[in-house]
Amino acid sequence: MPDNAKILVVDDTATNQEILKWAFEKGGFQVIQAYDGMAALDMVKKERPALMMLDIMMPKMDGIDVLKRVKIMDPDLLVVMMTAHGSEQIAVEAMKLGADDYLTKPFHPKDVTALANKLIKERAVRLENLKLKEQIERAERYLAHLVDSVNEAIISTDLNGKILSFNKAAEGLWGMHSENIVGKGIEDLFFKGKNPHYVEKILEETKEKGTFEGEFLFLRVDGTTFPGHLNTSIVKAEETRRGFVAVVRDLTVERHLQQQLVESQKLASLGKVVEGVAHEVRNPLLSIGGFARRINKQTEEGAPTKKYLNAIIKDVERLEKMVNDIEGYVSFLKLNKLSYDALDITALFKNLLEEFKERMASAKVTASLNLSPSLPTIYANEVYIIEMFSCIIENAIEAMPDGGKIYITIKVENNYLVTEVADTGIGIPKGKEDEIFNPFFTSKMSGTGLGLTKCHMIVSDHKGYIRLNSTPGEGTVFTIGLPVERRQPVML
Repeated sequence: MPDNAKILVVDDTATNQEILKWAFEKGGFQVIQAYDGMAALDMVKKERPALMMLDIMMPKMDGIDVLKRVKIMDPDLLVVMMTAHGSEQIAVEAMKLGADDYLTKPFHPKDVTALANKLIKERAVRLENLKLKEQIERAERYLAHLVDSVNEAIISTDLNGKILSFNKAAEGLWGMHSENIVGKGIEDLFFKGKNPHYVEKILEETKEKGTFEGEFLFLRVDGTTFPGHLNTSIVKAEETRRGFVAVVRDLTVERHLQQQLVESQKLASLGKVVEGVAHEVRNPLLSIGGFARRINKQTEEGAPTKKYLNAIIKDVERLEKMVNDIEGYVSFLKLNKLSYDALDITALFKNLLEEFKERMASAKVTASLNLSPSLPTIYANEVYIIEMFSCIIENAIEAMPDGGKIYITIKVENNYLVTEVADTGIGIPKGKEDEIFNPFFTSKMSGTGLGLTKCHMIVSDHKGYIRLNSTPGEGTVFTIGLPVERRQPVML
């Protein structure tokens, strides 16, 4: 029986009160008493009983009115109505109003205590179940919040691969809302290629081994693809297989960084070769240029050889400039021990566009700057970042010989400060996009083609990435991602 539970007996008859008091105390309960409805309401407030034995017929306020009020005061209070023989219909009405049971007088004391024990135990079980349900719901909400908070895509399916849940990271990665994919097959998330049935093999192997891991190409809702690392596991409940859970990590940035690392190593090796070539070329070039200029001074104007000497001198000057550019590039490869400081990219671009104002005006080029609110600082070398963006803006201006527009957009994506520089120029010929960052590749009439190569290396040194997207005749977009500064500033 419930130990020491408190019972309120509400009856205007002293005899009934004493009988019930004796029976309940013998059963191990605490007993409090009230002889009318108003006193009963006061006792409910003060004593907070577990159960109330309530007589229907009482002075001042009958049992039905008391029942209505106490259920408002304490909905969990157990109420047993006591009624005389012939008034059972009133007791039934009381049950509809929230009473838990009723007894018809006269009743045996054992029946009363047995009913009290039963109701109190049932209430304890019910309250415990409600508490457990609330804990489970709280845990489920917390788990759902955790799943939605992680940066990796988490997808659950049934045993047939039908999608049951799709977290926030997955929505962002595939570019779709969960309601548009839940209920469909997980194979819709993969780029099928020439082998449309490999997703079935992934599910089969997960069933057999419990897990599966691999790298695949996934298909976004807009038709674009991205590389990702997939890890699947079987979900069990009481030794019964219930479905799968798949975790997908986007490898786009990682692949670009790996590619940039390989390219940087290739560029460093090439730099050693170039350094040797430049050194060997400079000395004979000085001799050729020096002798050609001396002969040119000694040659009379109008002499047939004069124009040939001028052509030699002009080509020598061009080669000398190229050698200087190469040596500057090699020096950057060998000696650039960059120092990094917190950098405000907003102020940097405003100053940069001000410096290019006259240059753009003469070229009939306009520029717009679109900044996301509250942009963070980046940890970078200001001199090289200015040099990099100056080179990209200069290239954009030169790509628009008849004038045009430059659109600069700066935003934050995946812990990177991302700058997009788009122009409406002539674009890059198809098939040449992969060569644009190679040394000595250029479409200009002059120059060494080392500017964008150096930009690539500056970005790599800052642990960022640089990409381009170009359409011949329509323009080019350079996208530069630089890691967001995560250090806490020192307050002086």
